[in-house]
Amino acid sequence: MVVRPSTREMVFKSKEQWHWFDCPRQLGTNSPDTPVNCAVVDEVPIREGDVVLAMSDGVIDNLWAHEIVEKVSESVERWERGEGREEGIVEGEDGRDMMGFVAEELKEAAKVIALDPFAESPFMEHAIEEGLASGGGKLDDISVVAAMCRKNKG
Repeated sequence: MVVRPSTREMVFKSKEQWHWFDCPRQLGTNSPDTPVNCAVVDEVPIREGDVVLAMSDGVIDNLWAHEIVEKVSESVERWERGEGREEGIVEGEDGRDMMGFVAEELKEAAKVIALDPFAESPFMEHAIEEGLASGGGKLDDISVVAAMCRKNKG
């Protein structure tokens, strides 16, 4: 997903890649899914300041896209106000500290829903559409990588 915090909008979201409901493609060791046969490549117009996210299904099964956009935008704003920094830590020029904070905040938001048996979640909604009884979040691995687009200083 690509989020534009300056306007609080989702610029791009990849399509879910499933074999069937709750069985995502997995490009990894011992998987029949291979990058050569299954990887999808998209071209996305980006701007400086956009945040590019790579997330596991533990995030997107527990947070709707608009919640991800809001959490990322809010986290960037909080960081810029000086919140969320440990004492003595100063953001590097490459923005890694800010993006670490953004990823951690997004991970924690997904974890809250994953652990809540009464929460409404995208996974619950999809399960019901498939005719399966489901309630609450989905406990799963939750991984987030966040990167902010910046101009090269070349």
